[in-house]
Amino acid sequence: MVTILANVNALAASRQIGVSKIGLNTAITRLTTGRRVNNAADDSAALTAGNTAMAASRKAGAEVYRANADYFTAVQVDGANTQKTQDAYRMAEMEGGLTTTDAEYAALKTSTGGTDSADALTQIAANQVTNATSMSAALSKANLKGIEAETQLGIADAWLGADMGAEMANLTKYQILMQAGTSALNNANQSAQTILGLFR
Repeated sequence: MVTILANVNALAASRQIGVSKIGLNTAITRLTTGRRVNNAADDSAALTAGNTAMAASRKAGAEVYRANADYFTAVQVDGANTQKTQDAYRMAEMEGGLTTTDAEYAALKTSTGGTDSADALTQIAANQVTNATSMSAALSKANLKGIEAETQLGIADAWLGADMGAEMANLTKYQILMQAGTSALNNANQSAQTILGLFR
């Protein structure tokens, strides 16, 4: 039966076009951002879990930078110890030559921090043990935190990342639905033309 009070078919087609438009916009957003979850409406639980993992990844990444800085600080100390060792050797030479009253010897004592060459080398050795531990700990921390940063980033991507293949399929699907919906709406609106034809 043809009626003029409500074109139900046109209303249904128009509503479905709106649904398809939302789906099309969602697919486009996901393809352009690379994220499956862009707002809480997409998946609030996944958004929370993904953001938490992303924050953990960034924190671990910052800790990697700090650990690397600590390592190179220890490298600098190691270089200083190498120079102090050379100074201690020179002190030993001067002690052998009985020239410990020279200004050079006094300067070497100041630079090495030792009362004589043997004391200086003992202090340097102790410092090298401590510094070696610092270097090893810094390298280990940088590696562990780097692994943590990568792992947390993977977790975040698992929660938030878009399946690009699926979204390309969705894009094509919703484009077809939009075109089909527009055609269906045109056909539904033809009923009005049928009514007008009765008055001719």
